[in-house]
Amino acid sequence: MSNAIILFSHGSTLCGAGETLKALAAQMQQRGDADIVRVGFLNFSEPLFGESFDECVRLGATRITVAPYFLVAGYFVQVELPKVLSPAQQRHPHIEVRVGKAMRDHSLLADAIISCAQRAAPPVQWRHLLDSAPQWCRASEECPLFGTPECPATTQPQA
Repeated sequence: MSNAIILFSHGSTLCGAGETLKALAAQMQQRGDADIVRVGFLNFSEPLFGESFDECVRLGATRITVAPYFLVAGYFVQVELPKVLSPAQQRHPHIEVRVGKAMRDHSLLADAIISCAQRAAPPVQWRHLLDSAPQWCRASEECPLFGTPECPATTQPQA
């Protein structure tokens, strides 16, 4: 049996916003948390959930655990996840699927929050994500940087 984990998140219109989650998936894969660890987004970011589910199956997964990357099981977990999970299950009825819980009040969450708070940065560094987003530019009009001087897609001459 080959196990896969899909970290499910809603995605973002900001190019590159999902790179942190992709790095977490790579870290989890490297340390052996599952045979296959992927990210699947609801919308805006890539790869979309269904694409990740299909890839896990292509790579030999027989059990897929969907891990919602959310603090609470709100709208995206309760309403939107079933909408994207159902078609994937219909395409692959032989795959065992499990859905984890949102982080909620997990005992390690307080430690993670304290660790992040201890690395707090002054306001001048808050723009790091906006400053780094152009390196993942998708030339999407939905991106908040599209059409601004920070967007490579709209500041470079088109061929």
